Amino acid sequence: MKDFPLYRSPKAAVVGTLLIALPVLLLSLSTLSGMYAAMLVVFLLPVAACTAGLVCGALPMALGTAAGLYAMYRLAGTPGLTLTAAYLIPIVACFVLMVAFRVPFQQSCPALIGVHVAAMAGCYLLLQRWTGGQLYTAAGRAVMNALEHWELGDTMLYQFYSMGLINLPDKMEGKALLPVLGGYVLSAEARQDLLLSLNALISNMLSLLIPNLIVSQSILGGVGCLLLPLRFGYIAAERRAFLSETADAETDENGKAKVDFPDLQMPKFETWHLPRGIGWQVGAALAVGYFLRSSGNSVAGIAGMILYSAAHAVFTIQGAALVNYMQKMRGTKRVWRIIVPVALMLFSVLVFLGIFDQISNVRGLRKPREPKEEI
Repeated sequence: MKDFPLYRSPKAAVVGTLLIALPVLLLSLSTLSGMYAAMLVVFLLPVAACTAGLVCGALPMALGTAAGLYAMYRLAGTPGLTLTAAYLIPIVACFVLMVAFRVPFQQSCPALIGVHVAAMAGCYLLLQRWTGGQLYTAAGRAVMNALEHWELGDTMLYQFYSMGLINLPDKMEGKALLPVLGGYVLSAEARQDLLLSLNALISNMLSLLIPNLIVSQSILGGVGCLLLPLRFGYIAAERRAFLSETADAETDENGKAKVDFPDLQMPKFETWHLPRGIGWQVGAALAVGYFLRSSGNSVAGIAGMILYSAAHAVFTIQGAALVNYMQKMRGTKRVWRIIVPVALMLFSVLVFLGIFDQISNVRGLRKPREPKEEI
C-alpha cells in the first residue's frame, strides 16, 4: 500500500519499533509495573501505532501493536490478550482505512471517535460478562487479594488509611498496629477492615471512572489518532522530499519538491475552535455534568460524569489549539509545542484555556456579532 509501505527506511523502522514497543514490554516484566504498561496501552499505544504507520511504515505499526498484545498477555493471560485485541485492532484498522480511502477529516475524525467508543464499550461488556455483571466488585476483590499476598501490602494499606482514603471502625482506632521486631504490622482484624474499606472505595471509584474513561479517552484518542499521525507524517514526508530533491524533481509553485502525502483536508491545529452556538452548548453540558456528578443519585451521577467528561475533553482540545497558536506566534520550537500542551493537560489547565478562548475569542476566529437593526 502506497501510504503504508513495509518500512520507510531500515533506521526509521528500528527506531520507531523501539520507541513504541520497548517501554510497554519492559513495564510488563513485573506485576507492580504492569499497571503502567496497561495505561500506556490504553492511552498512548493507539496514537503511537498510527503515527508510526505514517512516519515509519506498516512494519513498526504492526510490531508496536503486537508488543502491546504480548505485554497484556504476559500480565493477564488470554483475557488480557482478548481485551487488548478488541481495543487496539479496530482502532488501527479504522485509521488505515480512513487514510487509504482519503476520507476527509470532518468525517474520519468522528469515525475514529466512534470506533474508540465501540472498542472500549466492547471491552467493558466483555469484563462484565466474565465477572457475572459484578465488574466493580470483582476489581475490588482482585486488589484485596493482591495486597494480602504482597509483602508491602500492610504498608500500602496503612498509607491509604493515613491519607484518609480508607477507614477503620471506631473500635479499631489506635489498635491497628502491632509491634514486631522494632517495627509494626497490621493486626489481622484491622487488615481485614481496611481491605473491605478499600474494596468499597475501588468499586465506587470505578463506577464513575469507567464512563469517564470511555467518553474522554474516545474523544481525545480519536482526535489524537488523526492529528498526530497526519502532522508528524507530513513533517517526515517533507524531510524525505527535501533530502531527495534533484534538478528534475517535481516542484510546487514555490520551487520546493512536492510532498507525497495523503491529504485528508485537516485544518491547521492552531485554527481549531468551536462555533459560538456549539460552544455555549458544550459549556452548558460541562456545567450540568459538574453538578449532576455530585448528586446522590447513581444514575444522575453517571449521566453527569458522561456530560462532564465529553465537554471537558472538547475544551481541552480547544485549549491545546490556543496554546499551539500562541507558541507559533512566539516562534516556539517544535519540541516545546508538544511538551508544553502535554504538561498542561496533565494538570487540567488546558480545559480552562479552552473555556477562556471560547468566551474571549483571543484568536479572532469567530466573527463578531452584528448589531441588531433598530426598529
